[in-house]
Amino acid sequence: MLQYKINIVTNKYLFLDIDGVLNSFDDYAVDGKEFLENIENITFILSKRQMGLLNNIIDKYHPKIILSSYWRNRYPLSKLQKKFEEAGFKGKILAITPSFGGEHEDRWQQIKHYIEDNDVSEYIILDDSPLDRKNTKFPNWIKTDSYHGLDQKHLREIDKIWQK
Repeated sequence: MLQYKINIVTNKYLFLDIDGVLNSFDDYAVDGKEFLENIENITFILSKRQMGLLNNIIDKYHPKIILSSYWRNRYPLSKLQKKFEEAGFKGKILAITPSFGGEHEDRWQQIKHYIEDNDVSEYIILDDSPLDRKNTKFPNWIKTDSYHGLDQKHLREIDKIWQK
């Protein structure tokens, strides 16, 4: 029996943070302050629960995954892909956002730069941190909770944006 792999072409992009989206402070067994104070000595964790939810997004919408997380600067893309796959990830990380400015302070500018350079029109940003210091609400930004990460309510928000 012949099997065919179908490649689905999509114009949807998912800008993905790791900490506070694909894991939570509970996964690290530390509070937020302790996590930030020790971030240079911590290896990131991917939660099976949140990875399952991310896989639901991939199965339903087939977005192009763009990593906007701090961890994109600490590990090569190939190692990140491998760590994601080890956690059950069904997709492929296509690219990372550019690195300039402050890591959290300029995240919106980094994402915006990628959007403009790659002619992206349909996107969602999953991130637990404000995209700038003014706590501005940006288009298609779904803010997760650092203490809980990605959950079903965020999937419903994604459905509202991408099922229009």
